[in-house]
Amino acid sequence: MNSTLILNRKIAPLSLALALLTACEKPNPTPNVKADDSGSDSVDSTPEPVPWCEAEGLTARSWDPSGTTGEFDTVAPDFSLELLDGTTWTYSTAFTGCDSVILVVDRPDLSVPYPDFGKTADVKEWLAASPRNVHWVFMSDQGGAQKRADALTTLSDKIAEALDRLGDDAVTTWAAEHVHFATASTTRTDTWIDTLFTTYGNSGLPLNFAIDRFQKVRELGYLADPITGWNSAPPVFLDYEAQYYNMESDRQDRLDAEDATVLSVFVESGERAATVTFPSSTIMAGFDTMELDMTFICNGHPDATGCGEWDYLAYAYLCDNDDASTTDVDESGQCTEMGRFITAYARPGRWVVDATPFLSKLQDGGDHVIRVDSANAPLISLDVRLTNQGKGYRPVAMQYLWSGGGFNSDYNTGREDIAFNPPAGTQRVALWTLVTGHGYGQDRENCAEFCNHQHEFTVNAAQSYLEEFTMAGTNYGCAEQVSEGTVPNQYGTWVLGRGGWCPGRAVDPWEADITDAVDIGASNSMQYRGLFEGDTYVPVPYNSGQGFGATIVANTWMVYYE
Repeated sequence: MNSTLILNRKIAPLSLALALLTACEKPNPTPNVKADDSGSDSVDSTPEPVPWCEAEGLTARSWDPSGTTGEFDTVAPDFSLELLDGTTWTYSTAFTGCDSVILVVDRPDLSVPYPDFGKTADVKEWLAASPRNVHWVFMSDQGGAQKRADALTTLSDKIAEALDRLGDDAVTTWAAEHVHFATASTTRTDTWIDTLFTTYGNSGLPLNFAIDRFQKVRELGYLADPITGWNSAPPVFLDYEAQYYNMESDRQDRLDAEDATVLSVFVESGERAATVTFPSSTIMAGFDTMELDMTFICNGHPDATGCGEWDYLAYAYLCDNDDASTTDVDESGQCTEMGRFITAYARPGRWVVDATPFLSKLQDGGDHVIRVDSANAPLISLDVRLTNQGKGYRPVAMQYLWSGGGFNSDYNTGREDIAFNPPAGTQRVALWTLVTGHGYGQDRENCAEFCNHQHEFTVNAAQSYLEEFTMAGTNYGCAEQVSEGTVPNQYGTWVLGRGGWCPGRAVDPWEADITDAVDIGASNSMQYRGLFEGDTYVPVPYNSGQGFGATIVANTWMVYYE
């Protein structure tokens, strides 16, 4: 992932490497043409080079010429930048169909964290973790052309030094084509970039930006590492954005490939309840999978001013009544939680989460009320996706088991065994849970947000199934899940591993297939215990006097499939 050119064992500046390694451009898929013995042209029999995106296993998308303004969330128009080595970098020329572009600006006038490239080890980490399909464009807002050139030269040399120490020729070649140093001031590029920075540059917030895999202009968020300090910005935090863009592209590939029936509930709406008409019972019987496609949208830019500040629980409910005019779940009839989400610290997000068991409540089709409860999303979009994945079974009934509660020595008190009787014809029996832990600072174990609370389900006093959260309490547990959907570079402690959730992420339901432990058509029993380190949790008070008491937010179901 690094590009360093070593000449006589000395480090060549990366700007020089850019000029010297032009032969390492992306393969040209056009076959070579040569003259045969008769003097006529013929096609070379050499195999056609594999296009770069295909070779990397990435989906290529066509260039979109519709971009005009370059505003956030719109298609990026073409642009060119003069580079430190005297060459010109043009977006459309570098465009392969699967690259993203991340532009990072050193703004010494703002007291915001700029990625610190001063330590070779940190630069190596950034290069090593960078996806190959990203162009890095560095700029400086130092006053005066010479100061900008000096700052960029220092950065170029530092990156070249890191590449030299990595000693990886493939990374060196990659970096020579993908790391660029643009000399113009951010408001003097004679491109749409000038307008972007003029519009938002005085906000006092970090204004780096990117172009994602869909050619959309995006914010980068807050690059500080809350573990090492709010003024610390390791370069590797830049990689999280590129990883997230790849996740979004892969997710869209998967959604596009499915033959889905999509029911739109909300479209960039401030409403929180809607009546949705599901297909007829005959059509519903053909679906074996249901997903919720949820997007939380900021009310303008920058994100830090347009989005809610904190990480809040948000819920999607399926309600028994057919009146969407009321907004309070408690007043609207019996509502069942289908999906749970955690809003990001001042950033938008989109998540697609499984809600298949609730097909059992929708078999008759017709009108149903869906509600969303969220305190931190100005606007939302929500689709229900119905598909047939060829599983060979579909849910036909659900039985509610247990909720959560305060996580302490009394958590398991009064939790009686529950009897269940899978009807004849049941092919599959599964446990399905939504469990998250909250509260911190009042006890020594920092439960239940930052401790590994465990949930033990025992069938017929014989077979146990354990749900636990080993990433809870880790420094970077949620940061390591960016490729799984965690929104990166939020304006808060987003990196910390939690007990069953991450800020800026859907809560993944946990499902355990218990069919082999169950007697179909007969009476069975289920026992549940909430545990810490295999035993009842007894909090040991912590003398900080801060934080919140430990709580488990849980809903647990038995699901029957035919």
